Amino acid sequence: MSKFCLVLCSKYDFSVDLVIQELEESGVDYIRLNKEELSDYLINIDPVKRVLAVKGHGINREILNVTSVWFRQPVFIRNTPGHALALEEQLSRSQWAAFLRGLIIFENAIWMNWPASTYSAESKPYQLMLASKIGFKVPETMIGNDSNYFEKFDTDIIVKSLDTVLLRDGEDCLFTYTSSITSKELNEDNTKIAPLTVQEYVYPKTDIRVTVIGEKVHAVRITSAGSGIDEDWRLLKKEEIEYTDVKLPPVIVGYCREIVREMGLRFGAIDLIESNEIYYFIEINPTGEWGWLSTENRPIEKDIANMLAG
Repeated sequence: MSKFCLVLCSKYDFSVDLVIQELEESGVDYIRLNKEELSDYLINIDPVKRVLAVKGHGINREILNVTSVWFRQPVFIRNTPGHALALEEQLSRSQWAAFLRGLIIFENAIWMNWPASTYSAESKPYQLMLASKIGFKVPETMIGNDSNYFEKFDTDIIVKSLDTVLLRDGEDCLFTYTSSITSKELNEDNTKIAPLTVQEYVYPKTDIRVTVIGEKVHAVRITSAGSGIDEDWRLLKKEEIEYTDVKLPPVIVGYCREIVREMGLRFGAIDLIESNEIYYFIEINPTGEWGWLSTENRPIEKDIANMLAG
């Protein structure tokens, strides 16, 4: 049976290029559809016969057997436009989103990841509950908008958004980072407008990114000048950050595989922190970035391509 991979992504997602190169070298047939360009094609599906037809940009194909789907987009719509959308664009966005969800008719394909699994996996409270159930140590956490409940933390705390924040203010794009403060700085005036996540501040700490593809596990320690980074490491300049392969305890590796499997995923980017030889689960991203971590000794794109090739 010939293999065909449908890649659903963004034209700005350059990590996809790495995987596509591997697919081509493996002889896997594919079509890449960027969400920004869907209306440039003529795309149809027969939901009963499960046939996909694509025309445009030099493509004229009718695919009878979709064997894998790489769904790179988060399920939640996190950003809002900085201006009012024309009716035509509103219609286009809503209906193409529904069309992409409709591709789950290819239920026998290898999905990375199945949209319904991605949807639940993007819930931070669900992540923390499941991680603790599996055996991970999880920082003491409170989520909500009632500042009275945050008074239980009598030490420094970590404050972060409940979901990724990407806001538009005119031409500006606003993004939030994890902040370290004291619980006394939270009050009704600055918490009531929206729920937030408050966690105990684990210190000292070293950030670890674990990329899981099926049974493959790549763990990287994130440091600066050889030491752990107290604040959100994303605030540092790229040249100030070091990524070093780290061998995790077998039980932690097992937990990482298990939470990906329990969430119905084939791919997950897990953030851990290590403090005094104790490993804490922070979060998992079912569509997390990994291109900046890929090396010859850490061939993440090869592992993804192998999974999509079945």
